[in-house]
Amino acid sequence: MACAAMDDMADRYADRGVTSVFNYTREAHPAEHYRHHTSMGVKRHNAGAFRDSCGVRRPILLDDLDGTAHHAMGGLLPNTSWYIARGGRILYKAAWTDADDLEDALGQALDSLERRSSQVLRPAFSERLRWRTRD
Repeated sequence: MACAAMDDMADRYADRGVTSVFNYTREAHPAEHYRHHTSMGVKRHNAGAFRDSCGVRRPILLDDLDGTAHHAMGGLLPNTSWYIARGGRILYKAAWTDADDLEDALGQALDSLERRSSQVLRPAFSERLRWRTRD
């Protein structure tokens, strides 16, 4: 699980204006360890248990029971990752959290945002397929 790596990355980039949060959307495998969320109280309890068992240090935001935030962000897999710049521009989106890929993308995004003050840069979209170890 990428929690520790994501927390470490959040610590490393905090002084560069980067805020990292964990958006707790839903149980990826209900009944495997925790049941499906039937109330915000259950969801809050499960998120706290997750935080404690994985040692998550970042703030954890709870999506509502209908998954409004999850659906607004594409409703993909429960382990997606996003970088969103001030003003709402999407800098990065991945269907699965891969800490190494995230750090590479974050470094490139920050470098580009910093270079914009001295160069005329235009955004360019790219998409690629990455392979990950099946866990």
